Amino acid sequence: MQPELKPDWKDFLALVIAAYQLLLPPLLALFGVLALVLLVLKIIF
Repeated sequence: MQPELKPDWKDFLALVIAAYQLLLPPLLALFGVLALVLLVLKIIF
């Protein structure tokens, strides 16, 4: 019989870092586009 696997803090940290790496580029792109739009609107008006 195999021992029950219990996740520790290192597994949790790895999961958080993986999620962060997946979500960071789209969020940065979104904020960059929003900043660019606001800048263009500020110049026009």
